[in-house]
Amino acid sequence: TVTTALMKIFFAIPVFCLFAGVSAPGDEAPAEKAVSVILLSATSKIPWEPGIKKPERTFQVVLGFSNPGPGKIIGSRKEGIRLEIRDSTGGGNVPSDYVDFLHARDPEFRMETKDWVPAPDARWVSVKGDMLLVTAEKEVTSEGCLFSMDKEKEERHVVLKGGSLMDDGRQGDAQATLKITRSLNKDSGKINLNVELVSSRMLGICGVTLMKPDGTPVMGKNWSWGYSAGSGGSPSWEWDYRLEPEEKGEIQVLVNYMTELKRIDVPVDLKFGLSGMVRETSRQRKP
Repeated sequence: TVTTALMKIFFAIPVFCLFAGVSAPGDEAPAEKAVSVILLSATSKIPWEPGIKKPERTFQVVLGFSNPGPGKIIGSRKEGIRLEIRDSTGGGNVPSDYVDFLHARDPEFRMETKDWVPAPDARWVSVKGDMLLVTAEKEVTSEGCLFSMDKEKEERHVVLKGGSLMDDGRQGDAQATLKITRSLNKDSGKINLNVELVSSRMLGICGVTLMKPDGTPVMGKNWSWGYSAGSGGSPSWEWDYRLEPEEKGEIQVLVNYMTELKRIDVPVDLKFGLSGMVRETSRQRKP
């Protein structure tokens, strides 16, 4: 029996920024503390497979954000993302897939075209449009939820006051569920504790705090955390802790989250070159 190995090679062509900026309407100066969009990277991906004459080509643009304000970006409104990619030959304006990582410490927004890359003779590519983002300015802490360290699994309802933005743009409270899963690490003798927060609302979650009922810190350390957008539209956050075996009785979990949420419309007007490595003119890094 002869086994044929399927080969698939991706040609990734980096595109370097020639000039990139955000335009303001007319000649007006941008507002102080305004959020702006910057180009992080742009790449053409052209896969090659034996026997495939017209492979699907994609063009990925990764955008970052400059946010000089005291708050942070916590999400986007999908219906408010209106971005268009074109090159200097007039090609483009094709459907794109969007993926955002706005919950991260350094938020990113990725867009990828479907079966389109810039023309070989294109001199530049532009990304224009608008993005409707959600920002938050003030970090607060919720009331504590008590959990028993004698139970393997337990959950509690928690209200995050002022932690949500209603559909009409008003501030509101967010309903969420805290879940803990406890197990014993037989090798170390320590307690593995998983804390999960689930809500159907967009939230600016900063973390959780574990304390004893009397307000003293819990003995242990947080060694990992994660975020999931959720397939059913309910995002979740998870934190894994390793606690000392002396931690018994009850603990309280407090949620650290953002309030003073608001929607902002961010105009995007980026243009970058395709001629290889060039010096960035929009922002320079110190050596």
